Amino acid sequence: MEQAIVSALPAKEAAAPVKTLAGARYRRDVIGVGVLTAIAIVIGLTVTRSFYLTMLIYSAIYAIAALGMSLLFGFAGQISIGQAAFFGVGAYTSAYLVTHFDVPPVLGTVCATALAGAFGWLVSRPLLRLTTNYLAMGTLAFGVICFILFAQLRNVTGGLDPGIVSLKSFSIGPWVLDEPRKMYWLVAGVLCVVMLLVINLVHSRIGRSLKALKVSEVGAAGLGVDVVRYKVATFTLAAALAGLAGSLFAHFQSAFNASVFNVGLSIELLIMIVVGSVTTPWGALFGALFVTILPSFLEDFEHYKLLIYGVIMTAVMIYMPDGFGKGVVEAAVSLWKRRRSE
Repeated sequence: MEQAIVSALPAKEAAAPVKTLAGARYRRDVIGVGVLTAIAIVIGLTVTRSFYLTMLIYSAIYAIAALGMSLLFGFAGQISIGQAAFFGVGAYTSAYLVTHFDVPPVLGTVCATALAGAFGWLVSRPLLRLTTNYLAMGTLAFGVICFILFAQLRNVTGGLDPGIVSLKSFSIGPWVLDEPRKMYWLVAGVLCVVMLLVINLVHSRIGRSLKALKVSEVGAAGLGVDVVRYKVATFTLAAALAGLAGSLFAHFQSAFNASVFNVGLSIELLIMIVVGSVTTPWGALFGALFVTILPSFLEDFEHYKLLIYGVIMTAVMIYMPDGFGKGVVEAAVSLWKRRRSE
């Protein structure tokens, strides 16, 4: 009924409710970032156990990479199973620059993010000529090729054994982040900034163009959207965010080898946004928490871990088809509105 009324109104009057709704969603997401920042500060001040901080750090790192996947798959509709390659490029670039050229970790992270983005731009040209399942297979093949290169280029990566060993802790000037609590503040801050940037992007004209692109590339082109440009730009941004996450992972992990950057990591990132939600950036955060933290609580059920994991994911997709993240956000908003009305 509401849609029929809106469609019956003159163009200017019909546009008003749409703009109001879009503005309300944008304000809600910005407030959400503020709440996320407040929660991150409270956690940083109250949580003392290194185990919990470590899990949260890994969740935040994977969430940064998953946000790129959310833009690429959830909004632009491009399936990629090769994000682990860009994650690895970021990790190895930062580690190599810091180890061999004594580059400050901050500059190494900037270079790693830029190189991963440039690498993503370079390979997006041939890969994005493919569509649907062919694009998924093409990016999967690309990820496998990069994994083999990571394993074989031992002079740069250390290969599968021993890999990168004893990479020095992240530092900002005189401050050395050599403890989980210190590293937590950095990673949480980066996640909040990236989340704010992604939300502003999603609610901008670019975000609307990406949504049109997901629905129909032909239709989006007919509306004046430069399809090739937007697809390449989104692929590049997703690669850059994966490279940023990879650099943070390398400095926190300190020691790692090429086995970390196999196809399994790309699939996990894809699971994060599918379980979390492909229709909102918040899905990447909820999905990363789910995929990272849940296995640690199933250690006592080692033989049944995969079964429980699969049952939970299936239940989420059946009863929350839009994703666990969107379901939680909508439930919280509904509860808040109900309490205000009381």
